[in-house]
Amino acid sequence: PSFHVTVAIATHDWCLATVFSESVREVLKGVDEFRMALPIGPCEEYEKSGTRRSGGSGDDNVGSSDGDGVGVGVGGRAFLEEQMERAFALLRERVTGASLEQRLRWKYSVHNARADVCRRAVVEDYAAANPRPSKKRKRRATNECADEADDDDDDEESANADASSEPPQSQPQSQPHTEDDEADSIVVGPKAASKVRLETLVRASTPSERESVAMEEGKLRGLTVREETHGALMSILAGIKNHPGRSFVVGSDLRGLAKNDEGDDCGLDFVCDFTLLSFARCCVELGALAMVCDS
Repeated sequence: PSFHVTVAIATHDWCLATVFSESVREVLKGVDEFRMALPIGPCEEYEKSGTRRSGGSGDDNVGSSDGDGVGVGVGGRAFLEEQMERAFALLRERVTGASLEQRLRWKYSVHNARADVCRRAVVEDYAAANPRPSKKRKRRATNECADEADDDDDDEESANADASSEPPQSQPQSQPHTEDDEADSIVVGPKAASKVRLETLVRASTPSERESVAMEEGKLRGLTVREETHGALMSILAGIKNHPGRSFVVGSDLRGLAKNDEGDDCGLDFVCDFTLLSFARCCVELGALAMVCDS
């Protein structure tokens, strides 16, 4: 497995051109006049005799006007300009800054609601496949292990008393070993990477820790980073490996390691806290770095 993050940046779907054109289409589509086909074609007769919205056209309509026709007796270009004036007047009334903001917020809510369904399905499927015991269940399991250990010790002491007249020697009780103890001892790999935070201490991993991270067959071990951050991140990794006995706080110490061969600071313009956190988690997951557990 690998750690991937996708950051959605507002682009074409959320720009003024898209939101405005959608609003214009919606307003004009709501008016019957603007949904009718334009009575303008490639024939010279349209320009010579004019157009008639009521259906008739010809020389007898030039300059005429009636109540049921729109654009009667005007040329094709003049008819278009007349319709555009009415459309612009309607748009100035209906398409405002407030209406565009409302439409943009509606687009956000629709997108988030659709994406939330997919995200919840992924989270619920993972939770169903990897149930986590509650604290009460963990405490109960720990107590049961302790009780069983006490019973075993009592049985062993009774057996020793029967076999020998010497008084039984008390044996030290071993502490129950839980899954939490195993998880705390893991400092590399996906499980350790999931616990890395900005305040976490990391160090260079040992060869045995690095070898303990199993890679999928045919998959190469390595990082894939953006060109803008490559120099800074690789110098940070090199700086940590050059000090194998030191520990570094992810959020505050790693930036100081971004040095080039001349000792100058590498470009950190594109390296934010989230970039450092993602970088540290990937390194811990692959075994290049190890997490420092609290003592």
